[in-house]
Amino acid sequence: MFGTNKEVKKEAAEKRAYDVTVKAARATKNDSIVMIDLDINGVTIKSCFLKEITVKKDGEKYKKGDKCYVVNFPSEKVGEKYYNICWAPLTNDNVDDIIKQVKSLLE
Repeated sequence: MFGTNKEVKKEAAEKRAYDVTVKAARATKNDSIVMIDLDINGVTIKSCFLKEITVKKDGEKYKKGDKCYVVNFPSEKVGEKYYNICWAPLTNDNVDDIIKQVKSLLE
């Protein structure tokens, strides 16, 4: 669970059920980024980013060149690298649900 291996993260996300609620959504100057506050199983995580990105290589759900969304958790810079302050494994279904909630909050 503590490794960065994508298979380990995916397995961790699939083993647990997460109740994810978007508490707040704030538009930014960059149209492809929205700041969000998430409530995950009763724990509030503030200042997450919902980013629209272009896929660089084919995957399970998206093909190269497709637009998709990712959730970035708060991080801090140590030296030249950024490290997450907190993190939770989210499934594609969780991210899809977050997108729907953000769209309804920003309308």
